Amino acid sequence: MKKFVLAGAIIASTFSVSAQTTAGKYFSGPDAGKAFQLGSEKSSQVVLDAVKAYNANDSEKELTYYSSEMQKDMIEFNKKWHNYIKNVNDVPMAILPIKVAGSKNEIVLLQSEETREAKDGSKEKMNLFEIFEINKDGKISNFNQYSKIPSTNEFGKTTGGKYITEDPKNEVNGRAFQFSNRGEIEAMEKFNKAYNAMDVATVLTFFAEKVKITDFDGNKSELTKKDLSQMMDGYTSLDWKFTSILPIKIAYTDPVSGVFVTSTEKRVSKDGSVWNKSLVEIFQFDLNGKISGIDQYSQGRK
Repeated sequence: MKKFVLAGAIIASTFSVSAQTTAGKYFSGPDAGKAFQLGSEKSSQVVLDAVKAYNANDSEKELTYYSSEMQKDMIEFNKKWHNYIKNVNDVPMAILPIKVAGSKNEIVLLQSEETREAKDGSKEKMNLFEIFEINKDGKISNFNQYSKIPSTNEFGKTTGGKYITEDPKNEVNGRAFQFSNRGEIEAMEKFNKAYNAMDVATVLTFFAEKVKITDFDGNKSELTKKDLSQMMDGYTSLDWKFTSILPIKIAYTDPVSGVFVTSTEKRVSKDGSVWNKSLVEIFQFDLNGKISGIDQYSQGRK
């Protein structure tokens, strides 16, 4: 008797699940509170056909699967991307079409693995999760992509390199670096503009109250803002041109960052002498986003 009851419960459960047509919930926008239901295979096929054209490196064919609005927004990027890529292979692992109940548009979820080889020789592999919106005309009208970068990739990882301390027991010894993004690039560009304009008052706003400096000759000093206010005395013009700005920090530490700047600089003194160098400088940005340290290296320029 118990076996029959159990079998009946399983059958009832099976029919209950199969009868369910909606699940989940949308939490924002005009569809907030609505549930999802399965979409159509037609929408899935639109995405798969677009992927096929993408793998063929056929920009024109790929764009035909997008709405006219999407084509206008992405045509320039799409053509540049396909011109950059030598080989690309996006391999779908799972695809699921869904829709918000009552909506004419559908959503296609795609999980895939993609390998890319650029014409310049760069190679990468991506684990992707993508969300395509298919409009009532059967065209892709929106697209979002999320990726996981394998640790074996040649580039594109969120951490890399190694910080090596004099004391091997230091807790940060061996840690990787990661890009910092606390406004360092914008600050350096504004600093550069004020410096070349010999606007001392503005230049000083980028510095902490005390700054530790190791100059081009290895001399170490700690200067106050009062000391720094005299940095442009004796010059008639300054021409500092950046060639690169790289803000980084040690992974899993506080937000203090080091900004590597390569540049050229020409200083003309009031006595007519000219100082003309190629520079590598490391600017330390403290917790308040102010420059608290500078290390300088140079070589002469003709």
